[in-house]
Amino acid sequence: MKYEPLPHQIEKSKECLEVINKLGIVYLQGSPRAGKTLTSILVAEGLEDVKRVLVLTKKNAISGFKKFISDDLKCTYHITNYEQAEKLNKDDYDFIILDESHSLGAFPKPSLRTIAIRELAYDKRVMLLSGTAIVESPSGIFHQCFITKYNPFDFKNFYAFHKEWGIPASQFIAGRELKMYNQTKPELIDEINKFSVFMTQSDAGINLQATDELHYIELDDRTKKMYNHLQKNKIIKFYDVNNEVVELICDSTMKLRTSLHSLEGGTVKMNDEYYEVGNLEKINYIKKHFGDTKDISIMSHFVHERELLKKHFKNAVIYSSNANAEGVDLSHSKYFIIYSSDYSGAKHIQRRERIININGSNTLKVIFLLVKSAISQQVYAATSKKLDFNNAMFKRVELS
Repeated sequence: MKYEPLPHQIEKSKECLEVINKLGIVYLQGSPRAGKTLTSILVAEGLEDVKRVLVLTKKNAISGFKKFISDDLKCTYHITNYEQAEKLNKDDYDFIILDESHSLGAFPKPSLRTIAIRELAYDKRVMLLSGTAIVESPSGIFHQCFITKYNPFDFKNFYAFHKEWGIPASQFIAGRELKMYNQTKPELIDEINKFSVFMTQSDAGINLQATDELHYIELDDRTKKMYNHLQKNKIIKFYDVNNEVVELICDSTMKLRTSLHSLEGGTVKMNDEYYEVGNLEKINYIKKHFGDTKDISIMSHFVHERELLKKHFKNAVIYSSNANAEGVDLSHSKYFIIYSSDYSGAKHIQRRERIININGSNTLKVIFLLVKSAISQQVYAATSKKLDFNNAMFKRVELS
């Protein structure tokens, strides 16, 4: 092999082989940087009747798999991103590895991606990989396993599964009572563990920790007034930094909460155009408390925020929470600052673990810039608990 596996990878691959040879499916739940990728290849190589392996992953993770492939391996590997699944022929593969498989866990209805993967994988043994099988709710496990006939949960659909393993619940949203499917019986975790193998950073000899540090930013009176007006009326007119009149209209709850969120950081988007509002509270806070040096990394969710940050910071490194959320090497960073967070609970948890450098020596602080009661604080409250922030969680609170 091109890379010599570490002892813990050999050990975990043997555990996975034992499970998959017995059940036809195995879930390797491994922390980022713990070595899941090479371990999954060891598993494929250890299956006697497997010669052609399909690996589905995210586009930016393809190279991470390919670097472990060498000519001396028994199997041939086709490594591609999930978006290509519909173009593939199921007869071309003996075994399928699904990286970041929690992305298949939508419920109560399966996503289009899950349906496409099921066409490919139904009669195949599969290996699921993720930092955790459970992101928003244990209910997400069903459709991750639904893609294969070796599904440990032998139910026709999610609703039958939830009838057995779920706890009935409902919630009133916009005056309507909606059934909720995120609550499950505690025993479900035990069932998931029966086909799971766990790999931690400690197994890999990584003993560092990333800790969250919350910094609350005080918005100036103009920004508060704009925030409150937009929140109440869903429309606002203002002069941007170029003295142009901008009319921002929020015709949906999604548009309103994303506009309020980006407004905190000094920008808004309207009709595919980005506008600088002129408020620099977060930027001024960073400069005052952390400076502008090469050992500062700043991550933001919105494209237009990153353009604004690049104008004001000449030395700090600017990252995207979408493109750079996973696999970022921050060994150079003294401070890692989250200017604005995306809405994914999974990304929040994985980002904190991925930023730890295996050769580092210090505990890395993840600094979140929040505004009390505003969207940023609401997003953090949800994602820090592994929940995805959505419209139902959005609370309209007037800033004072």
